[in-house]
Amino acid sequence: MSAQRQIPPRTLDDVYTHVGLVEPGAATPKRPNKRGELTRERIVQAAIECFSEYGYTRTRVSDITHRAKTAQGNFYRHFTDLDDVFLAAMHTGLQELSEATSRKTTTSGELEALIEVNRTYLHAYSRHRHILRLLREAAAASANEGFQQLWLQLRDDFIARTRRWLQKLHDRGEIGDTDLDLLAESLGCMTEQMAYVHVGLPASTPKRERIDELGRALGEVWFRALPPATPAGEH
Repeated sequence: MSAQRQIPPRTLDDVYTHVGLVEPGAATPKRPNKRGELTRERIVQAAIECFSEYGYTRTRVSDITHRAKTAQGNFYRHFTDLDDVFLAAMHTGLQELSEATSRKTTTSGELEALIEVNRTYLHAYSRHRHILRLLREAAAASANEGFQQLWLQLRDDFIARTRRWLQKLHDRGEIGDTDLDLLAESLGCMTEQMAYVHVGLPASTPKRERIDELGRALGEVWFRALPPATPAGEH
């Protein structure tokens, strides 16, 4: 069995810095006053709408400021460029996805717990589906290699959490020997692709019942993919 990967816990802002999208040690901007906070929030919301409607590559600063009903000077008081506001637009959605896969479940039994965590993940994805879908576009199309590194790092973090969960099951004798790295990678890729294709790409947001159905299917596949525990005396 391969050695377990150790990924230190970090915030999403730490990840942005780690992949080169934010300069290390960058000075923290002064906290804006209430009016400034509202302007920034309006710009971020306008950015989410513009990126969702026009795509990552076709959105311009002027599109965002027009939608936000503010001057470009106000934009540059809060953001350095389009990539900077794109990071802000993605932040809430990415944070929710991370929390969805890290939270403790409220159900008993491994199968129901897996169904719950996959449903939670897909519902979080659906709330931010347009902007999360665009991370793939930015990773593929942006001249800034940091977006590709961000996408890969977030995948690695998700897979590492899955790998640690599998290790705990194995240590407790609840699953048998297997390549835990490869199993974690396979499960993570399946969930990511399901979210992207069945939640992110459709013209309209899937109904709650459909997302619950997808979450149950994923949870059942995850459960069936777990290698059976080795009977005592057969190690």
